[in-house]
Amino acid sequence: MHPYRIFTLAEANSAVLGVATLTTRAQGRIEEVRREYRGDEPETTERLQDEMRSILTDWQDAVLKLGGEPKGLFTVDFRSPDPNVLWCWTAGESEISHRHFTWESFKDRCSLGKGERTWPSLN
Repeated sequence: MHPYRIFTLAEANSAVLGVATLTTRAQGRIEEVRREYRGDEPETTERLQDEMRSILTDWQDAVLKLGGEPKGLFTVDFRSPDPNVLWCWTAGESEISHRHFTWESFKDRCSLGKGERTWPSLN
């Protein structure tokens, strides 16, 4: 049994609105931090890495609270009603438009065509 919420495609797309907002905020914070930390001293580099790690950890925690599974940098999977299928979203996408099997990764994801927007025959 996994601790993650099960999402229909419609529910995952609703959750994507929150995930996209969190992602945009985190990306903005990262850009701010990069601008603040100019220089190549080891101490500055370490502080920059700590800030970045904190931003990404906060983003991951917030995504988990929404029921998503953070998978890499600003990529999120959502469990579908089919236990073998994950809905896949990444930054820059307005909705879930890809899926992959649980044993596959982001590089294996497949587009949901117009006729299969509820693949695998689920809402």
